Amino acid sequence: MTCVSQPARGGPRGNRGRGRPAGSDSTETRATILRAARDVFSERGYEATTFQAIAQRCGFSRPTMHYYFDTKDQIYDELAADACAMVSECIAAAKREQSLLKQLAAFVTAVRRADTPDGSATRFVIASRLELHRSPTLRGSSSPIADAVSGFYRWMAEDAVRRGEIRADVDASAVADLLSAMFWGMGFFAGFVHPPGEVDEIAKQLHRLLVGRLLDGQPQPRPLTVAPTPE
Repeated sequence: MTCVSQPARGGPRGNRGRGRPAGSDSTETRATILRAARDVFSERGYEATTFQAIAQRCGFSRPTMHYYFDTKDQIYDELAADACAMVSECIAAAKREQSLLKQLAAFVTAVRRADTPDGSATRFVIASRLELHRSPTLRGSSSPIADAVSGFYRWMAEDAVRRGEIRADVDASAVADLLSAMFWGMGFFAGFVHPPGEVDEIAKQLHRLLVGRLLDGQPQPRPLTVAPTPE
C-alpha cells in the first residue's frame, strides 16, 4: 500500500510574502502545529475543528500558523498522509511473518511501537475512520488508511487459506471483515476508552479465541440463527 497525499482542499499555497517568524525553529514549529492539530481533530472531529482552535492549542498566532499552513484542510491532509505511512510500514512488517497469528501479533506490535507516547497517532487513525461517516465534508471520500487496513486483512485471510491455516470452505472475505472490525474496535478501545495495559490483556484473550476456534481445523459450529424481532 502506497500512501498518496491528497491535494489540499484549501488550494495550493501561494507566495504570501510572509517570512518565517523571527527566532523560530521551522521544523519544530511545524511539528508542534501538527501535534496540536492531531489532538484537536481527534477530540472535536473534523467539522468542529477550526484553524483558530488549532492555533490556541499550540499557542501560536494566526500569522505564525499561516506561514506553515493556509487552512485546516491542509493540516488534516498532512496528518492523514503521515498516519497512512505509519500504518503501511506496520503492514509491511507484519507481512514478513509466515502465519496468521504471527502476522496479527506483528501488526499490533508494530502499531504500538510506531504510536506516539501519548497514543495520539492511534487516536487520529481511528478518528479518521469515523470521519468517513460523521463528517458531511469527508463522508463518502476515499481513505488510504482504511483501504490499507482492509486490504491487509483481506490478504492475510487469503494467505492463511492458501497455507491451510484456515479451511478452504471458510469465507475468507468474512474472516477479513471480522479481523478488520476487531482492529477498529480495539483501536477505539485503546485510544478513547481504556489504557493500553487493558488492551494487551484483551489481545491475549483474542489470541486464545483464534487458536481455539478459527485455526484448530475442527468442523465449524453451526451459525447462530437470530429470530425475527417480534412486532
